[in-house]
Amino acid sequence: MPLAELMSQIQELPKIDKLRLMQFLAAELIKEEDTNFFVANQEYPVWSPYNCSEAANALMNLLAIKKQEKNG
Repeated sequence: MPLAELMSQIQELPKIDKLRLMQFLAAELIKEEDTNFFVANQEYPVWSPYNCSEAANALMNLLAIKKQEKNG
């Protein structure tokens, strides 16, 4: 099936099926890259915004400045 035809069929899919397709394609790419990319029962660190008050304060200050510039 030509790619253009496949893409037009994908556009007609409901959102949930598009998300499932993305998940499937991502898994396929991982399989092609490295078979040990994710290992079962292995822990992987994930960054979290908790305890990052300095970054939150910097963002709030920036938003306040932009709001003043807009109103000022």
